[in-house]
Amino acid sequence: MIPKKVHISGTVDAFRIILEDRLLRAGASITDDSNSADITVSMGEESSAEIAIVAADSHHGEADLVVRVHDLLVPEGAHRWGSQTIYQWADWVMDGADGEPIYDDPRHWVHVRDATDALAILILSENTTSGIIDLCGRRPWPRESIITELSLLWGRFTDAVQHTHTVSSLTGSNSPVTSEETHAIRPDLGPLHKALLRAGGDGWRPVVPMRVSLMEILAHRGEGEDSA
Repeated sequence: MIPKKVHISGTVDAFRIILEDRLLRAGASITDDSNSADITVSMGEESSAEIAIVAADSHHGEADLVVRVHDLLVPEGAHRWGSQTIYQWADWVMDGADGEPIYDDPRHWVHVRDATDALAILILSENTTSGIIDLCGRRPWPRESIITELSLLWGRFTDAVQHTHTVSSLTGSNSPVTSEETHAIRPDLGPLHKALLRAGGDGWRPVVPMRVSLMEILAHRGEGEDSA
């Protein structure tokens, strides 16, 4: 990939900051002047650019390539980019898991680092892609699986802080969290996979484990409580 000047428009949030950092690490430069940019990117509704990145349920302006992002998981929080239930479940677990957690359909969560890795490849590639492509995780994650893992991770954290670990708390459920059979309909990831191959990447291969994602969510929610 040849270094490019990239102009990004849209609200500045955690997703945008992480994408800009990923582009800088790939050798690109970020410019405020759209006229001097090699490529323009818009993030959020209605904006027009060569590449538009939008939440799956929102509208977009004119663009050569539109990337619809589904079920984005940003440990710091990203309110405009999809369901907030996974953060609410983390709060529910941290607050004592009293009552019944809110319901949500199984979702194909994708960590922001995987998402921005893919987006950086598409933005900086000389082999341009046009049309509309969808981006999400490969597997559906039902509520029960996510909450079980959040409870395990939070329990281990509090045991460590309070020095209350037992043999069972340290050895139980050591296998990574796994998705379960569901009937959730996944967006077609074929166009994304092909676009990444065309751009010189290895296709769509998200690598951040769900357990790591959940640990990061709990860590950021805990930081928020500490600073409150």
